[in-house]
Amino acid sequence: MLQKMPMPQKIMIVDEEPADLRRLERLFGPTCQVLCATSGEEAQRLLEQHDVALMITELRLPGASGAGLLEHAAALRPHMVRIILTAHADADALAEAINRGQVYRYVTKPWDDEDIRLTVARALQHYEAAKSGHEAEENNKRLARRLRAMTRGVVRAIADTLEAKDRYVYGHARRVSGYASAIGRRMRLGTGALEQLSLAALLHDVGKISTPDSILLKPAALTEEERAVVRLHSERGARLLAAVPEMEEVAAGVRHHHEDWDGTGYPEGLAGERIPLASRIIRVADAYDAMTSPRPFRDALDHERAVRALREGAGAQFDPEVVAAFCGLEALAQIRASIARGDFGSGFLPVARPAALRLLPLEELLRVVEREPALAASVLRAANEGLRAEDATLNLYTACERLGADALREIIVQADRGRRRGREAEVLRDHSRRCAAAAMLLAEKTGALDPEEAYTAGLLHDLGEALLRSLFPEEAENITWLGHPFTVEKEVNAFGVDHAQVGQWILDACGVPATLSFAVQAHHDIDHVNDPAALLLQVADAVACADDSSEMAGLDALAPDRLALLRLAPAELARIHEKTTEMVDGRFDSVAA
Repeated sequence: MLQKMPMPQKIMIVDEEPADLRRLERLFGPTCQVLCATSGEEAQRLLEQHDVALMITELRLPGASGAGLLEHAAALRPHMVRIILTAHADADALAEAINRGQVYRYVTKPWDDEDIRLTVARALQHYEAAKSGHEAEENNKRLARRLRAMTRGVVRAIADTLEAKDRYVYGHARRVSGYASAIGRRMRLGTGALEQLSLAALLHDVGKISTPDSILLKPAALTEEERAVVRLHSERGARLLAAVPEMEEVAAGVRHHHEDWDGTGYPEGLAGERIPLASRIIRVADAYDAMTSPRPFRDALDHERAVRALREGAGAQFDPEVVAAFCGLEALAQIRASIARGDFGSGFLPVARPAALRLLPLEELLRVVEREPALAASVLRAANEGLRAEDATLNLYTACERLGADALREIIVQADRGRRRGREAEVLRDHSRRCAAAAMLLAEKTGALDPEEAYTAGLLHDLGEALLRSLFPEEAENITWLGHPFTVEKEVNAFGVDHAQVGQWILDACGVPATLSFAVQAHHDIDHVNDPAALLLQVADAVACADDSSEMAGLDALAPDRLALLRLAPAELARIHEKTTEMVDGRFDSVAA
């Protein structure tokens, strides 16, 4: 079998002296492919056409200077080796050329043939070594990208499984990841450590996939035997994650997230700083969320009581430094307190004329309520107060009927006292109304939700953002323009929680069914959930954001497999967008401002 001979390396010689060009061409022609140029412009044209390994150039050239040529060559062919050939000993010009062109060597005229042949040979060896190193680096980058893609695929599959297993477990994991990230940033962890921490926190309960549903979903306190079964989840989760490339640190964080600072935890009874820092942070975030989340067998604690319990446990269950960092998340306390008192972003309520309200029938009062998401949430809260979970509603029309016209007027007047005008407020309200209309149309098309419930969910889907803007106007303004998914990450860093999670808390406070508040919480987690209601909200949000129906043809907010879960074809989205605009215009044209 014939062996393919290697191609000779290309070298370029640039000099305005024909005699010097010919001498160098004869010297290197037998072993290299030599390109000759007598000016900087000619050399630049050749460089654009040929992959040159080595360039030898005079400094003084007609037209473009040798220094300029070297700078251009360094940008165009960064791995090409560059040698200066000069008869002039101007130290300043030589230093400038070397600095601008990243020069390997310089040779003075007249040269010795053997010396320059040796210099070129070493330069070409340097080129081959640099080229090999660059190729190895690029290969490593490609491998790293493949590993990251594989890891993301594994994480998505695990998150899908968690959601299918139990929505509470998925929601809990999502919140713990947010709290842990905020704690880690407050403790000034580096970017890499924060990424590993966020992932470990998201997956900390992955071992519960193999926990029997009879235990995991038990609507009562567990027995000692059942608790022993649950305790196996941290080791099971660690074993699962340890098999995934580059997940060793994540696996360690998961394995030890139930270790206690004083050594009384499990699975190994580690104490103090022997426990991985990620595990210590997850321990605090996990405990806080468990205490503040309602379960069938116990009520939730409010923020203040949960923080008090963390402080009491510092030095025993919890790392005191981690507890201090969590307690420093003041924004989280403000958000919780605002929701507890029923303030859902009242800084953005619209203008309402009390005298005019007395003349409006129930149907028109409903339209007034629909104009402002925070007001709609207050109406739902009042309508669901004191009801059993199975009797609660997310149907805004039903809520208004339950309250009656007089009660509605009172809620509108009370809420309107705290209003604030502003362009950003109106943009947010308009987007919410468009999302509500799109959600109703999508629900009618797909059957994924009751259309009226879909309308209300769309109207309230970004209520968490309204509350964050109301409480923290400057910080929120600096974050919102980034766009999803960067907004979510920055919100977690700034407030300890993102606006979708705040939205779920608001809906929980309004007593709406848990399946619908979960949809609001998860509607940005489109790569992690298969919940039809959350997917519907994600599509509705994308439709509401589009300026024109033609944008729907190139919609990339959802992968085709996600649209398929809704039995929805991409071609149908343009018509949904058109009907959304028609519906919003028609629904609010008759409502007094």
